[in-house]
Amino acid sequence: MQTVEVAASASENQRRDANVARLVVGREQLLQFGDTSLSDVLKRQPGVSVVGNELRLRGLGNGYTQILLNGDPVAPGFTIDSLSPELIERVEILRSQTADSSAQGIAGSINIVLRKGIHSAQKNGKAGITESGGHWSPQASLELADKFDNGLSYSLNLAVIRSHSGAEPVTSERINDAAGNPAILRAFHEHYQFDTDKISVAPRLVWALPAGDQLAWQNWLDYSRSHMAGANTETTLQGSSSDYPQNDYRFAADILSWRSDLSWMHRFNAGMKLDTRLGGQYNQRNSDYYFDGFPAGISTPFIRNVVSDAIDQNLISSGKLLYRLNELHSLAFGWDGGLIRRSEQRLQYDRNVPDNPAGSAGFLDENYRADVRRLALFAQDEWEFSPRWQAYMGLRWEGLRTVITGRTITETQTRSSVFSPVFQTLWKLPGTEKDQLRFAISRTYKAPETRNLVPRRYTVNNDNNPNNSDFQGNPHLLPELAWGVDVAYEYYFSAQAMFSLAAFLRRIQNVTTYTLFQQDGIWITTPDNRGRAQVYGLEMDSRFPLIFWFSQAPAIDVRINAARNWSRLDSVPGPDNRLNNQVPLTANLGLDYRRSETHTLGMNFNLQTAGRVQGSAVLSTYKSVSRTLDWYSLWKLRKGTQIRLSVSNALHQPVISGQTYFDPETQASMQRTTRTPGQSSVKLVWEQAL
Repeated sequence: MQTVEVAASASENQRRDANVARLVVGREQLLQFGDTSLSDVLKRQPGVSVVGNELRLRGLGNGYTQILLNGDPVAPGFTIDSLSPELIERVEILRSQTADSSAQGIAGSINIVLRKGIHSAQKNGKAGITESGGHWSPQASLELADKFDNGLSYSLNLAVIRSHSGAEPVTSERINDAAGNPAILRAFHEHYQFDTDKISVAPRLVWALPAGDQLAWQNWLDYSRSHMAGANTETTLQGSSSDYPQNDYRFAADILSWRSDLSWMHRFNAGMKLDTRLGGQYNQRNSDYYFDGFPAGISTPFIRNVVSDAIDQNLISSGKLLYRLNELHSLAFGWDGGLIRRSEQRLQYDRNVPDNPAGSAGFLDENYRADVRRLALFAQDEWEFSPRWQAYMGLRWEGLRTVITGRTITETQTRSSVFSPVFQTLWKLPGTEKDQLRFAISRTYKAPETRNLVPRRYTVNNDNNPNNSDFQGNPHLLPELAWGVDVAYEYYFSAQAMFSLAAFLRRIQNVTTYTLFQQDGIWITTPDNRGRAQVYGLEMDSRFPLIFWFSQAPAIDVRINAARNWSRLDSVPGPDNRLNNQVPLTANLGLDYRRSETHTLGMNFNLQTAGRVQGSAVLSTYKSVSRTLDWYSLWKLRKGTQIRLSVSNALHQPVISGQTYFDPETQASMQRTTRTPGQSSVKLVWEQAL
């Protein structure tokens, strides 16, 4: 009988042996389906949900899930899909806090690690094309890496993408009187097209210095140019129309993102090591928005032109001194600080202003600057008491100071600081090599977003109402504070098979909610700190080869995961008073079939529920269930050459979302529902070793 030995992947070993709860998504998983966006990759991971392009743990977004890039919090202007999976080495999903990373992850943290230098030369190229809704999007990428005898190694990853997309959402609006009868019925038919050209490059240099020291210079540059054009036509079925029943718009934006950091690792002796890093991030967005709105029965349009630019700058300094007492016990001390500066200027020009004489004009010149200074000090202790019991203890102090100034706003300053103790332990059960338990308790917080602090009005162009209101920041917002507990049971059947079941609980105070009010006939939404919330849930993850259970089964690997989340906000009446539109359930079923040595194919079915959420006493929202089916087929033609065919969103299910306003005094109500048709995409990629 032939003996076949299969070793566990590096990511599985990291998950099993780490003394902190960490799930690692390796490069093979990142590229498996040929995705062009990172959110499409991570939606298949246990406990991760995606709303729009926002990544969520525990079903919570809007700042509850912290996004890190090489271990540092991303700048405010960062978008997750600006990073191509081709540029990423791995993604780490941390469900509980560690002392050496920022404590701003109440739901958990997702750390994106860019490509590193390698030990052997590589030259790989890819070229592909994607079709979606009749739009064609080409793309190409290049990977170069080598190592020289003098200790210098380098890597260069380049990705170029041209994407074309479009959609035709339909929005219906119904306003009922006190008796529940419809007073106004409207339908809005919108059509828009969105085009983007993007180039991303990530060079890295690493010097291996004498005595084991290392110097590394990591860079990432992303530039995109986008253009959007759309038109909206209103059909008034009953009652009056909106201000501009016929309107169209154009939007253009140039976005430049750059990040660079220099890290130095120095060994003092066999038991002491210093890691330091100095870096910077820069993000600039220049945009031009043009709106034409035609009032009913009037041929002269209302014109609004908004030109704006926003710049985010981030300076980062961090260091960690690791002192290894022995092979089983180590201490670490360090700092983590930075300065984030966001400046924005907005020029708005209105012509033919409503309710003013014909030809009248309005001009608005706004700018503001927000400086956020962050400093953190931490200490941590990692101790392997025995081969079966490991513990991690840490304490982190993190302080924030925010100063906001502007042309049309009063200078405001806020200060906050948080002590964040953390304890995690791993216990491998006696008498077995397969079972282990994890436990963690930590304190985390969520700082207010800069946009929510700036007391500036963001206006809607048409149909201002309770379901489509203006937004205004609140400079008096406080951080949300949380205590959290995580427990998990893990069972490793073999090198390729495992099962885990985890539970979590979060108690949050100073929860940010949104207040709706009317001022001079204009509806406005503003954030505020109100009440407490409890968040809790269960998560299951399992993966195994089918042959593990059935000896005659084909070579199929199975992945199954599911997460059920609950929350309750005490300042909002129930039912459905969930926190921040929390996603209640996410689940994935994945299959990978090795048909032969040269052909592999697989699929993934993703389920994400939503439903009704009572956001305040007068406002509720609704979103439909999302079902997504993706599949891929990979052919290895010869050594170094392969073709990948993939289909995303094969079910092309429509997305339905809505919002309802109920006035308890007049008993009137307003409902607004949008239905966006789903679209599938087909992608073909040629991959070649050069």
